[in-house]
Amino acid sequence: MDRIIVWRVTQNCNMKCLFCSYSCEVSRLRQEANPEDAVRLIHILGEYKRRTGGSVLTSWIGGEPFLYEHVFDFSRLLDGEYGIKSSATTNGLCLGDKKIRDCIVNHFSEIVFSLDSFAQCNDRVRQHGGHFETVCENIEKLNREINAVKSDAVIKVNTILMRENIGAFEEFCGFLNGVVVRELTFNQLGGYDRPEFFGDNRLLPEQVKKFTEELPLIKERFAKQGLLIHGSAEYLKRFAASAEDKCISVDDCNPGKWFWFINENGFISPCSYTSYEYKLHINDIKTADDIAGAEEVFRGMRRENRSKWCDNCHCTQVYDKFE
Repeated sequence: MDRIIVWRVTQNCNMKCLFCSYSCEVSRLRQEANPEDAVRLIHILGEYKRRTGGSVLTSWIGGEPFLYEHVFDFSRLLDGEYGIKSSATTNGLCLGDKKIRDCIVNHFSEIVFSLDSFAQCNDRVRQHGGHFETVCENIEKLNREINAVKSDAVIKVNTILMRENIGAFEEFCGFLNGVVVRELTFNQLGGYDRPEFFGDNRLLPEQVKKFTEELPLIKERFAKQGLLIHGSAEYLKRFAASAEDKCISVDDCNPGKWFWFINENGFISPCSYTSYEYKLHINDIKTADDIAGAEEVFRGMRRENRSKWCDNCHCTQVYDKFE
């Protein structure tokens, strides 16, 4: 993939997850992407793809991205006019709607369901009884529809590892493989969004150590069965450092070279942590050439005013979450 753009199009959500700052029970400002600005950038991305021949993946996140009605028009435009498939990370509740599933089947390269282990743990931390069952039902429906039209869309799951569920990881992988999920990524529970939940639920150093030792064999076993589990050894080093409250400084992450994060206010940055320090507005991107030139702009911003996040980097892309 030559360029990946993770685009947070809305801060609205329809769930009350205990670990997330976008939980609908949290009192906060809720903003959404300006659709006119977004469409203008989409056309420039299309021109960039035509000119360079490179691949582009636009991945919608939120909040819950499928609560933002324009995301469907964006996805159809990207695919229909420029051959750029979309991705999205979703809590899965909206996928009971067949119109949404049809858009995914026809215009997406992948769909990522957020699911955190089995029902007892998942439904507790997400404060939504029946969420696990509903998501599994929607995965089954989507699988049938993908197979019926021979779509290339891939169903994935992302799970958040915490004290309660990390011990069941291998069993959970077996379950996902059984319901024909083809790829699995994972994050560690973070402490910046909801610190009141983090203290009692964060990973323990001994859990990270055990997980790091066991993961290579788990990945090998399930790869043979058709389930690709992502996450490099470098990625797990970040887990170990976090569990022991150690900082990892990053001097050069090639900011903006292949990865952009765009927030709901239209700010482009090299990662989600630096959205208001190293930033361009999407209206600053006027031509395809500006896309390639963004890396040097971000480098200049970092030289002038280095972010505190670069001295303790938590950006998953830097640590090869997807390797």
